[in-house]
Amino acid sequence: MFIASARCVGPRRMAMKWPFLHPRPHPPARERRAPVLERLTEVPLGWLAERLAAPFFRWEHARLVTPEIPLAVPDLAPEFAGYRIALVTDLHHGPAVPVRWLSRVAERVDELAPDLVVLGGDFVSHARRDLRGLDEIVARFHAPDGTLAVLGNHDHWLDPDAVAAAVRGGGARLLLNQHVVIRRGTGGGALAIGGVDDFSHGAVRPDEALAAVPPHVPRVLLSHNPDLIEYLPPGLRVDVMLSGHTHNGQAHLPIIGPITAPSQFGRRYLHGLKRVGHTWLYVSAGIGSAWVPRWGNPPELPVIRLTVQGEPS
Repeated sequence: MFIASARCVGPRRMAMKWPFLHPRPHPPARERRAPVLERLTEVPLGWLAERLAAPFFRWEHARLVTPEIPLAVPDLAPEFAGYRIALVTDLHHGPAVPVRWLSRVAERVDELAPDLVVLGGDFVSHARRDLRGLDEIVARFHAPDGTLAVLGNHDHWLDPDAVAAAVRGGGARLLLNQHVVIRRGTGGGALAIGGVDDFSHGAVRPDEALAAVPPHVPRVLLSHNPDLIEYLPPGLRVDVMLSGHTHNGQAHLPIIGPITAPSQFGRRYLHGLKRVGHTWLYVSAGIGSAWVPRWGNPPELPVIRLTVQGEPS
């Protein structure tokens, strides 16, 4: 198990915030944990809710927001100044998120012309039929430096190995506690992109994911669940962490606000840019939907633009 960093000093109790109970704080595990309870409860309930709500989803009228987020990164080589990463997360391919919407998102990625596409997990929703055609959907995402991916909790609820096979079949490189190094120019400029398995059910080893990366090389870490930010091993350099999972609360109601906060830290990491220690964390609202339609919370396709520290963004 991980030893929590100084960020985690002091227990955090469960807190009731209408209308959902946040999960009790727990560290990730280094080995897979079968989602037995979730498959008995959340999967059938989600399957039913999704099918009842599917007629009310209106993707043809959805507004896809595409913020560009400049982040200054220490030691970033000049060759990587302005390097752009498109974060596509929480696809939830299934009856509530049709192929036509995911195709529209892929077309928008092409228009934004990022250097790299990263897929942040939750490719499927609640049923094995969600796997049908998933490889073809993944294959629609393109960038000069390719497409990288990690798995999410819904992927583990369904079948992580089957989802992984579909993702790889679509041409994406799945990072399960692994990294790739992207190089630019002849001066040795490099950028490491690492990825870990799902926080709740996967084997989560960020130290292993970034093992052998030279200390001076900037690192970006992909984790479906942003809660990992509180459990990064002490001394592990992570310049940027990219996540999804929260859907930014799914639907925003008057006075109440977001109806969900699926994080053991409540709304702290619900959405947007955070600075945690020496790490930039960006949590995307995601492009898909689960359980109920989005309301007051548009789908999001953020583009992270890396800048050289000390230079104007």
